Amino acid sequence: MKKSAFLILVFTLLGIGAMAQTDNTISIGLKGGVNMPRMGYLGNRYLNSLPQATQITPMGGLFVDIPIGNVFVVAPEFDYVERGTDITYEHVSGMQVHYNLAVKFVDFRLPLEFRIPIKPYLQPYATIGAGAGMRLGGKIHMDRTDPAPLDATIDVGDANFTKIYAGAFAGIGIRSLVSIGNFDMLFKLSATYHHGFLDTYTKVEREEAVPAVNVNAYNITGSRLPQGIEVCLSIGIPLKAPEDDACRTFSHDRYRRHGSGRHLFGF
Repeated sequence: MKKSAFLILVFTLLGIGAMAQTDNTISIGLKGGVNMPRMGYLGNRYLNSLPQATQITPMGGLFVDIPIGNVFVVAPEFDYVERGTDITYEHVSGMQVHYNLAVKFVDFRLPLEFRIPIKPYLQPYATIGAGAGMRLGGKIHMDRTDPAPLDATIDVGDANFTKIYAGAFAGIGIRSLVSIGNFDMLFKLSATYHHGFLDTYTKVEREEAVPAVNVNAYNITGSRLPQGIEVCLSIGIPLKAPEDDACRTFSHDRYRRHGSGRHLFGF
């Protein structure tokens, strides 16, 4: 019920943003950066205690920036992102284990930004939102030493890894609207924490012989939830109405005439 109410609120704000186009400048652009993924093992203290290496994976996508008044911005986006984990540890038997999970997704997200409009070029903001994604592909790899050596790689589809991602995120950033030549450009630098809601374990991983983190123990308990920290730079181009361009041209001509010693037509 709470999730449904949240989605209704977000879509309502998106509609308000569309109606507010005449008073604010909508921008479209590209987003790129890195994700530092990991997995949270909810309900399994042993797996959650295993050390996860810091990974840096690429991500990027498209966004639309829709201001709502001076404080709020809705910025729907489509993103490519990689999720997973990389774990190296020593099993109680003495064997060395390396486990890597790398899964590719395409996401649709609805961020809501709360900005502080100090200056057009300096607008700190906080963001919250939710998103859903679809699995594109990926690999699960495990290698381990004696007494039970193994070096195996399988497709995530063969492990029946969940096809759908759903989660929420929150973070902070800085917005900046600057003029470059005759163009206005929107820049956004952000850092956000993402947390998945849906368990990525499936019956195949829980009961059958696929490379699982807990070596040779397929009685997996708890749930495996994607997590990650994303650092991204977004660059957008404001969409200006024709009348705005005409006003700017008139303003430039007026200043040129004032600076010409009042000669006719500015010459």
